[in-house]
Amino acid sequence: MSSELEFLPVPATDLDRIRCNGHDDHGNQLVGFDSGAGAPLRCCLRMSTEGERIALVAYRPSPLGGPYAEVGPVFVHFSECSGYDGPDFPADFRERRAVLRPYDATGRMLDGVLAEPGTAPGELKRLFDDPAVELVHVRNVIAGCWNFSVRRA
Repeated sequence: MSSELEFLPVPATDLDRIRCNGHDDHGNQLVGFDSGAGAPLRCCLRMSTEGERIALVAYRPSPLGGPYAEVGPVFVHFSECSGYDGPDFPADFRERRAVLRPYDATGRMLDGVLAEPGTAPGELKRLFDDPAVELVHVRNVIAGCWNFSVRRA
């Protein structure tokens, strides 16, 4: 599966713009704070470690547009980080329950899957067996927040 799919964090260009402007695209001030361990970082697709400087920003993850292109809160590093370009499902998210939401090319949600710990990679493969699926959001089960997107490589 690693060569078939691409795992997408918040793009570095979006983060550069937010950091340069001092606020997110929705007017919320960029405020850094020292994290506890375990905040899901959407810039590098891992959990924060104790004392890392992070920020909470509002972000619209869908480049497809449409009525499902909502804005939500995401944790990111306050300063530039290495990002994520790994070929596999991000390790820190693998053993978490997740909601997988597939979208077509117009941004319309096609389905929704609750993935139990360790099952999300297989569920993604199954979802992408449908040629109508353009993009899948991997989301937090409790808060519904976007964690990252997945598309065909």
